[in-house]
Amino acid sequence: MDNMENTNFEENTETSTTALDEEKAVRFQEESKDRMAKICQQIAFLEKIAGKRTVDYTPENVDKMFSYLETKLSECKATFMSKFEDEKPQNDFDFDF
Repeated sequence: MDNMENTNFEENTETSTTALDEEKAVRFQEESKDRMAKICQQIAFLEKIAGKRTVDYTPENVDKMFSYLETKLSECKATFMSKFEDEKPQNDFDFDF
């Protein structure tokens, strides 16, 4: 009987862990969807500046602005992708330096 109870406990634990991951995935989608909508809205506002006759800018201004944005996007993506990278143990010797 104890064995059966342990098996049920393990199955319930696995199920609740899976449910937790699904809840986290849904939460991620909800939060990222809202934030992406805000970011896209801000990009649209930025784009409107290009058509205004009341401002003037150089190609260097544009390059600087978009280089900054590209850097920030790359950093953000790297933060997300770091979750999927395999961490190598620090103390293992390897001939591949």
